[in-house]
Amino acid sequence: MAENSTSAAAGASGGGEAPSRAALVLRPLGYLLVGLVWSAIWLAAVLLLVGSVPYLAFVDSESLVAGVGDRLSHLGEAVAFVVVVLPVLALTIGAGGWYVLTASWPLAVLSFTYAGRALRSGYRGERLSRTSYAMWGSTVGPLTVGRVALSLQPVRRTPFTDAVMRFYAAGWSVDGRTVLAMLPAGLAWPAAITALIPGVSDAVHVAAGVLVVVLLATSAVLGVRAFRARFAGSVDSVPDGGVGEMTATERARRLEELRRRRDRRMRDRMKDAPNS
Repeated sequence: MAENSTSAAAGASGGGEAPSRAALVLRPLGYLLVGLVWSAIWLAAVLLLVGSVPYLAFVDSESLVAGVGDRLSHLGEAVAFVVVVLPVLALTIGAGGWYVLTASWPLAVLSFTYAGRALRSGYRGERLSRTSYAMWGSTVGPLTVGRVALSLQPVRRTPFTDAVMRFYAAGWSVDGRTVLAMLPAGLAWPAAITALIPGVSDAVHVAAGVLVVVLLATSAVLGVRAFRARFAGSVDSVPDGGVGEMTATERARRLEELRRRRDRRMRDRMKDAPNS
Protein backbone atom coordinates (compact mmCIF):
# COMPACT_ATOMS: atom_id res chain seq x y z
CA MET A 1 0.00 0.00 0.00
CA ALA A 2 2.83 2.36 -0.81
CA GLU A 3 3.92 2.47 2.82
CA ASN A 4 7.43 3.71 2.09
CA SER A 5 6.34 6.51 -0.23
CA THR A 6 3.62 7.60 2.16
CA SER A 7 5.94 7.68 5.16
CA ALA A 8 8.68 9.49 3.30
CA ALA A 9 6.49 12.05 1.60
CA ALA A 10 4.12 12.71 4.45
CA GLY A 11 6.02 11.72 7.60
CA ALA A 12 3.25 9.25 8.20
CA SER A 13 4.59 5.94 9.50
CA GLY A 14 3.46 4.75 12.92
CA GLY A 15 5.26 5.24 16.17
CA GLY A 16 5.35 7.64 19.09
CA GLU A 17 8.18 9.99 18.04
CA ALA A 18 7.33 13.56 17.12
CA PRO A 19 7.70 14.38 13.40
CA SER A 20 10.79 16.21 12.24
CA ARG A 21 10.70 19.83 11.11
CA ALA A 22 10.99 18.76 7.48
CA ALA A 23 8.08 16.35 7.88
CA LEU A 24 5.93 19.09 9.36
CA VAL A 25 6.53 21.21 6.28
CA LEU A 26 6.10 18.46 3.70
CA ARG A 27 3.33 16.31 5.12
CA PRO A 28 0.33 18.49 4.10
CA LEU A 29 1.40 18.24 0.47
CA GLY A 30 2.38 14.57 0.87
CA TYR A 31 -0.99 13.56 2.26
CA LEU A 32 -2.77 15.65 -0.37
CA LEU A 33 -0.88 13.89 -3.19
CA VAL A 34 -1.56 10.46 -1.70
CA GLY A 35 -5.25 11.33 -1.40
CA LEU A 36 -5.36 12.42 -5.04
CA VAL A 37 -3.76 9.15 -6.16
CA TRP A 38 -6.30 7.02 -4.29
CA SER A 39 -9.11 9.24 -5.55
CA ALA A 40 -7.92 8.69 -9.11
CA ILE A 41 -7.86 4.91 -8.55
CA TRP A 42 -11.41 5.00 -7.18
CA LEU A 43 -12.67 7.20 -10.02
CA ALA A 44 -11.03 4.98 -12.66
CA ALA A 45 -12.72 1.91 -11.14
CA VAL A 46 -16.13 3.63 -11.14
CA LEU A 47 -15.74 4.74 -14.75
CA LEU A 48 -14.68 1.25 -15.78
CA LEU A 49 -17.53 -0.52 -13.99
CA VAL A 50 -20.27 1.95 -14.90
CA GLY A 51 -18.95 3.28 -18.19
CA SER A 52 -18.48 -0.18 -19.67
CA VAL A 53 -22.25 -0.77 -19.57
CA PRO A 54 -23.31 1.96 -22.08
CA TYR A 55 -20.16 1.37 -24.13
CA LEU A 56 -20.94 -2.32 -24.65
CA ALA A 57 -24.66 -1.62 -25.03
CA PHE A 58 -24.40 1.10 -27.68
CA VAL A 59 -20.90 1.41 -29.11
CA ASP A 60 -20.01 -2.27 -29.37
CA SER A 61 -23.54 -3.65 -29.45
CA GLU A 62 -23.45 -5.27 -32.90
CA SER A 63 -20.39 -7.41 -32.26
CA LEU A 64 -21.58 -8.18 -28.73
CA VAL A 65 -25.01 -9.37 -29.88
CA ALA A 66 -23.50 -11.39 -32.73
CA GLY A 67 -20.88 -12.99 -30.50
CA VAL A 68 -23.19 -13.86 -27.62
CA GLY A 69 -25.96 -15.00 -29.96
CA ASP A 70 -23.59 -17.30 -31.80
CA ARG A 71 -22.35 -18.83 -28.55
CA LEU A 72 -25.82 -19.32 -27.08
CA SER A 73 -27.04 -20.99 -30.26
CA HIS A 74 -24.95 -24.04 -29.36
CA LEU A 75 -26.17 -26.05 -26.38
CA GLY A 76 -22.71 -26.83 -24.99
CA GLU A 77 -21.55 -23.21 -25.15
CA ALA A 78 -24.86 -22.01 -23.73
CA VAL A 79 -24.43 -24.31 -20.73
CA ALA A 80 -20.80 -23.17 -20.33
CA PHE A 81 -21.98 -19.54 -20.43
CA VAL A 82 -24.44 -20.14 -17.59
CA VAL A 83 -22.20 -22.41 -15.52
CA VAL A 84 -18.82 -20.71 -16.05
CA VAL A 85 -19.07 -17.23 -17.57
CA LEU A 86 -21.86 -15.83 -15.40
CA PRO A 87 -20.28 -16.94 -12.07
CA VAL A 88 -16.93 -15.49 -13.17
CA LEU A 89 -18.62 -12.21 -14.08
CA ALA A 90 -20.46 -12.17 -10.77
CA LEU A 91 -17.23 -12.72 -8.83
CA THR A 92 -15.10 -10.34 -10.91
CA ILE A 93 -17.54 -7.49 -11.34
CA GLY A 94 -19.44 -7.88 -8.07
CA ALA A 95 -16.94 -8.90 -5.41
CA GLY A 96 -13.91 -7.59 -7.32
CA GLY A 97 -15.53 -4.23 -7.95
CA TRP A 98 -16.57 -3.94 -4.31
CA TYR A 99 -13.05 -4.56 -3.05
CA VAL A 100 -11.37 -2.20 -5.53
CA LEU A 101 -13.78 0.61 -4.66
CA THR A 102 -13.79 -0.01 -0.90
CA ALA A 103 -10.03 -0.44 -0.73
CA SER A 104 -9.42 2.95 -2.36
CA TRP A 105 -11.88 5.60 -1.18
CA PRO A 106 -11.22 5.20 2.60
CA LEU A 107 -7.51 5.79 1.95
CA ALA A 108 -8.35 8.92 -0.02
CA VAL A 109 -10.65 10.22 2.73
CA LEU A 110 -8.08 9.48 5.46
CA SER A 111 -5.30 11.16 3.44
CA PHE A 112 -7.35 14.32 2.99
CA THR A 113 -8.23 14.22 6.69
CA TYR A 114 -4.54 14.10 7.62
CA ALA A 115 -3.75 16.87 5.14
CA GLY A 116 -6.22 19.05 7.01
CA ARG A 117 -4.88 17.99 10.40
CA ALA A 118 -1.34 18.77 9.24
CA LEU A 119 -2.33 22.42 8.93
CA ARG A 120 -3.70 22.60 12.48
CA SER A 121 -1.45 23.55 15.38
CA GLY A 122 -3.11 20.99 17.67
CA TYR A 123 -1.57 18.15 15.67
CA ARG A 124 1.86 19.70 15.19
CA GLY A 125 3.66 17.67 17.87
CA GLU A 126 2.46 14.22 16.80
CA ARG A 127 2.41 11.87 13.87
CA LEU A 128 -0.90 11.71 12.08
CA SER A 129 -0.99 8.17 10.71
CA ARG A 130 0.58 4.83 11.42
CA THR A 131 1.13 1.43 9.83
CA SER A 132 0.16 -2.03 11.03
CA TYR A 133 1.17 -5.33 9.49
CA ALA A 134 -0.99 -8.24 8.38
CA MET A 135 0.08 -11.79 7.67
CA TRP A 136 0.65 -12.75 4.05
CA GLY A 137 -2.54 -13.85 2.31
CA SER A 138 -4.88 -12.20 4.82
CA THR A 139 -5.51 -9.09 2.70
CA VAL A 140 -6.48 -8.26 -0.84
CA GLY A 141 -4.09 -6.70 -3.31
CA PRO A 142 -0.90 -7.83 -5.07
CA LEU A 143 1.25 -10.62 -3.68
CA THR A 144 4.01 -9.54 -1.32
CA VAL A 145 7.03 -11.11 0.32
CA GLY A 146 6.43 -11.34 4.06
CA ARG A 147 3.85 -9.32 5.93
CA VAL A 148 1.62 -6.74 4.27
CA ALA A 149 1.89 -3.11 5.37
CA LEU A 150 -1.47 -1.46 6.02
CA SER A 151 -0.68 2.24 6.22
CA LEU A 152 -2.61 5.49 6.70
CA GLN A 153 -4.34 4.35 9.89
CA PRO A 154 -5.10 7.20 12.30
CA VAL A 155 -2.94 7.81 15.35
CA ARG A 156 -5.59 9.99 16.98
CA ARG A 157 -8.97 8.33 16.64
CA THR A 158 -12.30 10.13 16.30
CA PRO A 159 -15.83 8.84 15.61
CA PHE A 160 -15.31 9.92 11.98
CA THR A 161 -12.04 8.02 11.51
CA ASP A 162 -13.53 4.98 13.28
CA ALA A 163 -16.37 4.99 10.73
CA VAL A 164 -13.94 5.27 7.81
CA MET A 165 -11.73 2.53 9.28
CA ARG A 166 -14.63 0.09 9.17
CA PHE A 167 -14.73 0.50 5.40
CA TYR A 168 -10.92 0.40 5.29
CA ALA A 169 -11.02 -2.99 6.99
CA ALA A 170 -13.84 -4.18 4.74
CA GLY A 171 -11.85 -3.21 1.66
CA TRP A 172 -8.52 -4.76 2.59
CA SER A 173 -9.50 -8.02 4.28
CA VAL A 174 -11.61 -10.68 2.57
CA ASP A 175 -14.90 -11.72 4.17
CA GLY A 176 -16.89 -14.62 2.76
CA ARG A 177 -20.28 -13.10 3.58
CA THR A 178 -19.38 -9.90 1.76
CA VAL A 179 -18.17 -11.82 -1.30
CA LEU A 180 -21.46 -13.72 -1.48
CA ALA A 181 -23.42 -10.50 -0.93
CA MET A 182 -21.77 -8.84 -3.93
CA LEU A 183 -22.41 -11.69 -6.40
CA PRO A 184 -25.91 -10.45 -7.35
CA ALA A 185 -24.45 -7.02 -8.11
CA GLY A 186 -21.98 -8.70 -10.44
CA LEU A 187 -24.85 -10.39 -12.30
CA ALA A 188 -26.56 -6.99 -12.57
CA TRP A 189 -23.76 -5.87 -14.93
CA PRO A 190 -24.70 -8.12 -17.90
CA ALA A 191 -28.37 -7.56 -17.08
CA ALA A 192 -27.86 -3.79 -17.34
CA ILE A 193 -26.22 -4.20 -20.76
CA THR A 194 -29.19 -6.29 -21.86
CA ALA A 195 -31.60 -3.63 -20.58
CA LEU A 196 -29.95 -0.96 -22.75
CA ILE A 197 -28.79 -2.77 -25.83
CA PRO A 198 -30.79 -2.00 -29.01
CA GLY A 199 -32.21 -4.67 -31.26
CA VAL A 200 -34.17 -6.64 -28.67
CA SER A 201 -37.83 -6.42 -27.77
CA ASP A 202 -39.28 -3.99 -25.25
CA ALA A 203 -40.28 -6.93 -23.08
CA VAL A 204 -36.63 -8.00 -22.82
CA HIS A 205 -35.61 -4.43 -21.96
CA VAL A 206 -38.21 -4.19 -19.20
CA ALA A 207 -37.46 -7.65 -17.78
CA ALA A 208 -33.72 -6.97 -17.75
CA GLY A 209 -34.25 -3.56 -16.12
CA VAL A 210 -36.38 -5.06 -13.36
CA LEU A 211 -33.77 -7.78 -12.87
CA VAL A 212 -31.04 -5.14 -12.47
CA VAL A 213 -33.01 -3.40 -9.72
CA VAL A 214 -33.72 -6.67 -7.92
CA LEU A 215 -30.11 -7.84 -8.09
CA LEU A 216 -28.67 -4.53 -6.89
CA ALA A 217 -31.22 -4.32 -4.07
CA THR A 218 -30.36 -7.88 -3.02
CA SER A 219 -26.65 -7.07 -2.86
CA ALA A 220 -27.36 -3.88 -0.93
CA VAL A 221 -29.42 -5.68 1.71
CA LEU A 222 -27.02 -8.60 2.05
CA GLY A 223 -24.02 -6.28 2.01
CA VAL A 224 -25.38 -4.10 4.82
CA ARG A 225 -26.14 -7.18 6.91
CA ALA A 226 -22.64 -8.59 6.35
CA PHE A 227 -21.06 -5.22 7.17
CA ARG A 228 -23.01 -4.76 10.39
CA ALA A 229 -22.34 -8.32 11.51
CA ARG A 230 -18.64 -7.92 10.91
CA PHE A 231 -18.12 -4.49 12.47
CA ALA A 232 -20.38 -4.29 15.47
CA GLY A 233 -17.71 -2.42 17.48
CA SER A 234 -14.96 0.08 16.77
CA VAL A 235 -12.10 -0.62 14.39
CA ASP A 236 -8.61 0.64 15.10
CA SER A 237 -5.99 -1.70 13.68
CA VAL A 238 -6.44 -3.78 10.54
CA PRO A 239 -6.74 -6.70 10.60
CA ASP A 240 -7.82 -7.54 14.15
CA GLY A 241 -5.44 -8.78 16.85
CA GLY A 242 -1.94 -10.20 16.91
CA VAL A 243 1.42 -8.70 17.77
CA GLY A 244 2.12 -8.27 14.07
CA GLU A 245 -0.63 -5.64 13.86
CA MET A 246 0.68 -3.53 16.75
CA THR A 247 2.68 -0.36 16.34
CA ALA A 248 6.31 -0.27 17.49
CA THR A 249 5.31 1.43 20.75
CA GLU A 250 2.52 -1.08 21.39
CA ARG A 251 4.86 -4.01 20.72
CA ALA A 252 7.44 -2.61 23.15
CA ARG A 253 4.80 -2.19 25.87
CA ARG A 254 3.46 -5.67 25.26
CA LEU A 255 6.93 -7.23 25.42
CA GLU A 256 7.70 -5.32 28.61
CA GLU A 257 4.46 -6.60 30.14
CA LEU A 258 5.33 -10.17 29.17
CA ARG A 259 8.81 -9.80 30.72
CA ARG A 260 7.32 -8.57 34.00
CA ARG A 261 4.92 -11.51 34.09
CA ARG A 262 7.76 -13.94 33.39
CA ASP A 263 9.96 -12.41 36.10
CA ARG A 264 7.05 -12.55 38.56
CA ARG A 265 6.50 -16.23 37.83
CA MET A 266 10.21 -16.96 38.25
CA ARG A 267 10.26 -15.20 41.64
CA ASP A 268 7.20 -17.13 42.78
CA ARG A 269 8.82 -20.41 41.78
CA MET A 270 12.03 -19.54 43.62
CA LYS A 271 10.04 -18.71 46.77
CA ASP A 272 8.21 -22.03 46.60
CA ALA A 273 11.30 -24.10 45.80
CA PRO A 274 12.65 -24.49 49.43
CA ASN A 275 9.24 -25.67 50.65
CA SER A 276 8.89 -28.42 48.05
